[in-house]
Amino acid sequence: MEGYLKKWTNIVTRWQDRYFILNDHILHYCEHQGGQSKGQVHLKVAAIILVPEDPLRIILNTGTNEIQLRASSVPEKIEWVNALKRAQESCQETISRDHIKEVNDILTDIWVTQAAFDETLNILVPKLERQPKYVELAEKLSELGQKIKMNVTICTQLLEVEKEKLETQQSGDNQTLFQSFRNISSRIDDFNRQSSAISSSSSLSIQDILEPLRYDQPIKYKNLINNSVFQKIQFTSQQFRTALPRTQDPNEKLKVWSLIKDLIGKDLSKFAVPVYFNEPLSMLQRLAENLEYYQTLIEANQEQDQWLRMCYVMGFGVSAYSSNIDRHKKPFNPILGETFEIQNKQFRFVSEQVSHHPPISAGFAESNDFEMQMQTDLQTKMSPRSMEVQPIGNVYIKLKQCNDQISYNKCTTKVHNIIFGNMYIEHIGEMVFHNHTTNDKGVLTLSENFKMVGTVCDSHGKEKYKLKGQWNDQLIALNVQTGQETVVWKRYELPQDYKNYFYFTKFAMNLNLLNIDLIKSLPCTDCRLRPDQLALEYGFIDLAADEKNRLEQKQRQRRKEMQIAGQKHMPQFFELIKEPCTNEMVYKYRGNYWRKKGEGMDLF
Repeated sequence: MEGYLKKWTNIVTRWQDRYFILNDHILHYCEHQGGQSKGQVHLKVAAIILVPEDPLRIILNTGTNEIQLRASSVPEKIEWVNALKRAQESCQETISRDHIKEVNDILTDIWVTQAAFDETLNILVPKLERQPKYVELAEKLSELGQKIKMNVTICTQLLEVEKEKLETQQSGDNQTLFQSFRNISSRIDDFNRQSSAISSSSSLSIQDILEPLRYDQPIKYKNLINNSVFQKIQFTSQQFRTALPRTQDPNEKLKVWSLIKDLIGKDLSKFAVPVYFNEPLSMLQRLAENLEYYQTLIEANQEQDQWLRMCYVMGFGVSAYSSNIDRHKKPFNPILGETFEIQNKQFRFVSEQVSHHPPISAGFAESNDFEMQMQTDLQTKMSPRSMEVQPIGNVYIKLKQCNDQISYNKCTTKVHNIIFGNMYIEHIGEMVFHNHTTNDKGVLTLSENFKMVGTVCDSHGKEKYKLKGQWNDQLIALNVQTGQETVVWKRYELPQDYKNYFYFTKFAMNLNLLNIDLIKSLPCTDCRLRPDQLALEYGFIDLAADEKNRLEQKQRQRRKEMQIAGQKHMPQFFELIKEPCTNEMVYKYRGNYWRKKGEGMDLF
């Protein structure tokens, strides 16, 4: 079967005609009849979904991507659906038989391996027991062997039960049979994904969560109780996640030229970006991403060698760039007075949007080992081929054990091929680190192809360490005198399917996680309660755009009312003062957030 259907492309170009060809169990599509293939869908791994609200729509979900189609009439839709289901059922019969054979082979391998393990254990343990110094080891080995045997046996028995179900159902409904096997093959993945969450299937609506807060937190109650975004979501007690609620096409192409051609040579930070150019994080949360490698600062604080301490701080300083790879979308611009907090066993962090023009976010982190003061004051310029971001000011770190006071600047970030070609990010330039306590100095130079080299010198300018590495991998410090190498920073592994979740790291993946406890405890100004940002995370694109527009209008109206009243916004948790180490004006933390965070403004 073949013919034209409408295919959803993106929020800009929306529905477009595409020519579809159903061949065996593969659905191909191209821009026009006889044209080159632009993509394909394997029906053996796709779910066919119908939308009751739209009698003409067909959705094909492959598990990592969702393709939305529309027929021109109901009869045409029915004809296509029947053809797709017939093709899917024909390939599933073969797949079912192959999968049952695969299960049998797996079971045989498991039992043979288990028998070999038992035989080896029976030979090894008696030999170890004859040696007095290995008696304890033999006991532990035997105990461990029994635990392994028990767990393997349980898993194998479960697999046996599922195999019997498959064989019983083979003569029945092929769709049910196919789904049963898919349930087996995905069980391990499901367990890994769900083990990071609290083992509870209970969820609550926003009404159930907010009702006890009606009088104690009236602003939060008023803003969220009837909001259309929060009403669509059921919230749980999940504390950690390895995936976002909705996948995003990593190969999504947006036609940006019509939107940015008038911005060349201007400051992009003042541009109201359409929501489909955003990622579901605020600039306040991007500021918090600097803390992903906080463990490096803990190692620095515990290091006795003062110059190696500096190397660790330099590793920490460059670590934040490793989370930017392939992240081409823009974080949400925070509303003036908007906040974000992190409170865990390792550190506490708070950030606030302290200025609107220019947009500046200020942040402060503290732990038993360190304090960190930072802000995002960015100059952003567009050119026909690239976008350049130049941070203004320094980051300040205090290591508590040795009382080191260290400041450093950030380098320039360039985004290339923003209109044509493959977009990519590079960080280039010098990062200068100054220990104001010892007067030691470090310089790290970032260049093309992720490369970076650097040195650490003492107060007299004598070189103590050389550094080399790549900001997408690791940084190595070489002691000039001894020749010993130390890895002072190494990039963490990325989450599974991270490309489908805005290329987020594990740390970034959890910054916007909103659960029942957080809804109750967060102040009404926290960016996790922004409905437009939350809507984007859940894939409600149109709703996110509407909410973003509403919040921007609300902010403009509030600013207009303050101007009429002759009032000026004052940051609640930070104040602008001169930093004595560098004599620059910085937003310094007042130390009052955890006492006064409940006194928030009506922003959302």
